[in-house]
Amino acid sequence: MIARDAARAVSPVIGVILMVAITVLLAATAATFFMGFEGSLSGSPTVALQGEFDVDASGHELAVEFTGGDVVASERVKIHVADAGCRGVGSVTDRYDLSELGVSGSSVAAGSQAQVTVDTVCPSAASQLDLSRTEVTVSWVESGGGGGTVLYRWRGPAA
Repeated sequence: MIARDAARAVSPVIGVILMVAITVLLAATAATFFMGFEGSLSGSPTVALQGEFDVDASGHELAVEFTGGDVVASERVKIHVADAGCRGVGSVTDRYDLSELGVSGSSVAAGSQAQVTVDTVCPSAASQLDLSRTEVTVSWVESGGGGGTVLYRWRGPAA
């Protein structure tokens, strides 16, 4: 009889230990959310972008479309175009605000589209745009300009 009583006593002890462990985990999770740490856990926004490359009479064009994800303030998104060939002018490398590339409004969300064309990135004397060796990078910039995250990168067919 003594062996049976000893075996039964182990089960309640394990149960109490498991209950205490679950309580501690739930308390830590609740404290994280109630104290506001969840904001510091997420840094840059999560967005989905897609590039559509096209060739027409004015040369190459690239449409960068926001297809989903977080709504982001327009002034925090920058597009860097490196080594765009502007026929008649030469190579252009510059950083653009979304408003310079045809995006209007104070925020961007799914459906917003930035246009990299001869009219938006080249000087007025240029006749065609060549994006074959170009790299286009869409970045989110932290407030104050202290850092940021690359959201999307597109490389031309010969880059």
